[in-house]
Amino acid sequence: MKKFLATCLVCLIGLHCFPQKMSKLYATYNKQDYAKCIQQCNAALKKKPEMLEAYYVKAIAYFEMAQSPSNYKEISKNPLLDCLSNLSILSSKDEDREILDEHNDTLLIIKQFAEARAQKIKTANTSEAQAINQRLSSIFRTKKADGLEYARLDAEAGRYDKCYAKVEKLYARSSAESAGGSENYTALTQGAILLAENWMFSDLFTLIRNYKVKFAGNYGISEGFKKALLISVDTARTDDDKTLFYDFSKKGLELYPEDKGIYSHIEKRWIELINSQASAYRATASHERTWKDSVLLRNAYRYLALAQEVFPNNRKFQDIEVRLNREFHTIPLDYEKDLFRKYALEAVNTWRTKGCECDTSEIVYVAPVPTIEWDTTLERLANEHAKEMFFENHSEDVNINGETPWDRINKTQYKGVTYENENGLNFVQAMKMAFCVGYGQSFNGVSDTEEMKAVIDTVVTHWITEKRSQNCMKVMTPDVTHMALGMYGDKWVFWAITKYDILLRQKKK
Repeated sequence: MKKFLATCLVCLIGLHCFPQKMSKLYATYNKQDYAKCIQQCNAALKKKPEMLEAYYVKAIAYFEMAQSPSNYKEISKNPLLDCLSNLSILSSKDEDREILDEHNDTLLIIKQFAEARAQKIKTANTSEAQAINQRLSSIFRTKKADGLEYARLDAEAGRYDKCYAKVEKLYARSSAESAGGSENYTALTQGAILLAENWMFSDLFTLIRNYKVKFAGNYGISEGFKKALLISVDTARTDDDKTLFYDFSKKGLELYPEDKGIYSHIEKRWIELINSQASAYRATASHERTWKDSVLLRNAYRYLALAQEVFPNNRKFQDIEVRLNREFHTIPLDYEKDLFRKYALEAVNTWRTKGCECDTSEIVYVAPVPTIEWDTTLERLANEHAKEMFFENHSEDVNINGETPWDRINKTQYKGVTYENENGLNFVQAMKMAFCVGYGQSFNGVSDTEEMKAVIDTVVTHWITEKRSQNCMKVMTPDVTHMALGMYGDKWVFWAITKYDILLRQKKK
């Protein structure tokens, strides 16, 4: 590469028709006596400062040395920077760019070489890379020196703290009133985007939060903030557990609560995510589905739940939930709920009335026990726990908040609630409790009520016949009085308690 560039340069210079005044300088250059050439250029400029082309000859002499800098250590510590410095001076003095334009082909070769050098050393020697880029910007007046060039180099080198410090300083020092006419205007529209593209998300949200109001009146800068925000949201969408996607979505809507464009963009991304999981599950053959396939459906519902937290009361997500429930039969449909309760009670009470053998660690015969009744409070609790198990893919008694079944019961009216009826003041309390969880069966593919009843019977029978388990004894607990069966997808919860009305005060007759 070096040989190619040097050869190109020599060819270009060799073909140039030099002015008479400069012939001496060029002659020395062509003899490859670069040290003497530079001395002659300095002497010429001292005697005649308007001889601007001498800066150009000095520059190309330094550039030749830059091909093999180790051979010229006594002349220049960094010949490439010296080359660019002389061209930068020439650029500032050559107002009409007559000389620069005349040597444009040569300058482009120098530019190509310098950019390659800066890219190569950007991590190992950032200060030199920055100096090269700064001088190139000055020479070619590309406006690349937009206030972000050094921040970009820091980001590329992994110095994210320094990158953010430079970006933040740009917004802090810029006046909101004059930003539109500032030489750093482009940088102000791109600074936030630079952070987003380099995954500096925490810094990005801090920047937007601190400067959104300040630049609210400037369309370009405001749009830069919004674009960066949406880049972060779209990037986070690839996160496996969607935690960042959820967090960034909420932060975006909090920062721009009235912005319809941001609302619509984030809403669309969540809908796409939910639908993609449902479509992937739909594409699997029902008779060949494995637990890995079921994860797809579980994810669709989990993402739906997260979306409903991000967009409370959004009708689109409510409609999606109805559609998914209907298609995949994840929960009993509205018209099935009464039958579900009936079949669940029948399944449990059938075993309780006839008695059974329970395999705990040994076979224990349990005599028939009284039937029990349905309880709507337990139904709500059981369904909530089944839903959590489905979303989080666990089958534990304790929920993700670390609450036991008793902890959750104690949050209901069954924790010492008093009420007054015709007999006096009474105290209601759950005195005993039985709790079972299970998984594997679902209503997916169930087309009629008989099939639904069969699934419920299978679930309850599994708890009764399960080997080396306490579930059978829980279903057959003699003195429980009320129960509920909750389900979501392939997760099931049996919950039973004993309810006592304790008379505290008898009314006087």
